Amino acid sequence: MHPRDPVSPPSPAHVRLEQIRRRLLVAVDELRTLLINGDDLHRPADTALAEPLAGITKLAEDYCDARGQAEAQPGDVTSGLPRRRYVNPGDTILVVLPDTEHCRRAHLAGRRTRVHVTAVDAELDLTVGPGQLRLGHEDAGIHRDPDSDRLYILTPEGGHG
Repeated sequence: MHPRDPVSPPSPAHVRLEQIRRRLLVAVDELRTLLINGDDLHRPADTALAEPLAGITKLAEDYCDARGQAEAQPGDVTSGLPRRRYVNPGDTILVVLPDTEHCRRAHLAGRRTRVHVTAVDAELDLTVGPGQLRLGHEDAGIHRDPDSDRLYILTPEGGHG
C-alpha cells in the first residue's frame, strides 16, 4: 500500500474518530512532556495535573463516543486506512518498493525486499550483497512525518511491513 494508492474515502464518523484520536495523542504527549520536564513541580499541587487530566478525560469520553459512531458505520473503523510503522536509521525492514518513476526505470517497482534505513536514504538488500543499490527514502517507500520529523513506512492494517 502506498500513499498514492486509491482508497475509498472514510465516512464522516471515521474522520471524526481520527481527529479525536490525534487530539488525544497530543494531550497525552503534552502531559508526558509536563512530567518529564518537571513543570508540574512548579505549579500548585492541587492544580498541577488537574487541568491536563481533565482535558484528557474529556477527550477520552469524546473518543468513546466517536468510536461507537464509527463502528456503527458500514465497514471497519480502519478500512482502507494504512497504518504508519515508524522506523529509525539503522533499522533493516521489509518493504514493497513503490511505483515511483525511479523504481519503474530500474525494474524495482512492486519488488519486496529488505532495506537498511539510513538518515538520508535506504540501502537495498537484493541478495547480491551490501552497498549494491541505494534509494532515496521516497523511492524506498519510506516517508517523513512533517510534524515529528520521524521516518515511517505504510503497512496495511495489521501488517508489519
